[in-house]
Amino acid sequence: MPSLMREARDVYRDAVRRALEGAGSDDIPRNAIFVLGGLDHRSPEPEFSPQADVVASLGLSKQAGSQLIDTLVLREYLERRNDPVDRRRMEVRLTARGRSAAIAIQTAIDSIDERIGQLVTADELHGLRAGLAAYRVIRERSGD
Repeated sequence: MPSLMREARDVYRDAVRRALEGAGSDDIPRNAIFVLGGLDHRSPEPEFSPQADVVASLGLSKQAGSQLIDTLVLREYLERRNDPVDRRRMEVRLTARGRSAAIAIQTAIDSIDERIGQLVTADELHGLRAGLAAYRVIRERSGD
């Protein structure tokens, strides 16, 4: 099972990397794909998100997550500002360049998902998703 999961991860990673290279965004750090893909990229004017929430969603330390955000700001994928309500907090959102990269990421993922849907039945795909979601439950419960 672990080797199949590794292969699945590699298929998505390779598709996303190719899409980012095609979009001129080959300078994105590996973990940053999750940042860009997780932020609002569908609306023409993306919303700001609390930086602390973005960092927490990565499963990285605050320092490593903040450094990753710093890199994305410097490379003009993200815009950062002080929270208008609480000036001690920071917020981030995608720039036009970040939005383009996020769309390339989502397009690559959708393409792989479509190809998977052509190889397995809807019931098999549902079972696959349910099985993979069980890993999240195991991880969450292991923290008890």
